[in-house]
This record gives sequence, structure tokens and C-alpha cells, in this order.
Amino acid sequence: MGGVSGEFRGNSKIETYLKYLNLTEQCADQFEAMYPDPKNKKYCKKLMVEDPDTGEWVLYYHLHS
Repeated sequence: MGGVSGEFRGNSKIETYLKYLNLTEQCADQFEAMYPDPKNKKYCKKLMVEDPDTGEWVLYYHLHS
């Protein structure tokens, strides 16, 4: 049992979300739980924060096996 945590960054919310979605699609069979749920695009976008130094949008995630 374990998991992976990290962040995705992008110039826009959709770019950041698509990076996260791509990762979760590639490894969906390896993880039991994904937070945030990649199927809920609006919720993922709601959780994003803007980095004041770079202007990038950041999504923090945790994938649990």
C-alpha cells in the first residue's frame, strides 16, 4: 500500500487539468483512489490555485494504491 502525491502546473486551468487527466488515464489500473477525482473537471478546477510568483495554475493531487 502506498501512493503518489504531487502537483501539476500549467498556464491555464484547462492545461493543468489535462495534464492531470493524462496521468490518471495512464495509471488508472494501479490506483484505487484518486484525489481529486479526475472525472469531475469542475471540482478539479475549483481546487486549483494560482501561483503568485509565476502566474501558473497549480493542482495538488494524491493517488492512493
